[in-house]
Amino acid sequence: MTSKMSQQQVHRLFAAGVLIKGVDGVLETIGGILFMFVSPKALNSLVIFFTAHELSEDPDDWFATSLRHAVNNLSSDTKFFVSAYLVAHGLVKVFLAAGLLREKLWAYPAALWFLGIFILYQLYRFSHTHSLGLLALSALDLFVASLVWLEYRSRKQHAYNGR
Repeated sequence: MTSKMSQQQVHRLFAAGVLIKGVDGVLETIGGILFMFVSPKALNSLVIFFTAHELSEDPDDWFATSLRHAVNNLSSDTKFFVSAYLVAHGLVKVFLAAGLLREKLWAYPAALWFLGIFILYQLYRFSHTHSLGLLALSALDLFVASLVWLEYRSRKQHAYNGR
């Protein structure tokens, strides 16, 4: 990647990717908290509202029908798990993004470790759900992890040369 791209281009991609992950982390955290307090009836009404137009055009739309089915069969345990997962995942992203954007050396290996765990979990879930969204998210996380690795190597080299 670095042979075709300058170090500055890699850094810009890294900063953009980390910023996106940080914003996503904030949104996930807020979403997880909100999801915890939304009643199943309100959630069902919301999904019906957002899928009504699509289902009026295509009653067999896979995504809309799957979403409606998932919300209709949402247990309180699953709701709690989803809420807790979103909050935990979101807070980890925010914490690590802040460390990476502040160029804290500890944040690079921590981010690589957490991204690796999330990628493995997402691929495990993909093996059961065959969700293309999980596959796309894993590919994005892998791309961000490669940028984190390149940036980490660059930062370590700068720290070593600065002695």
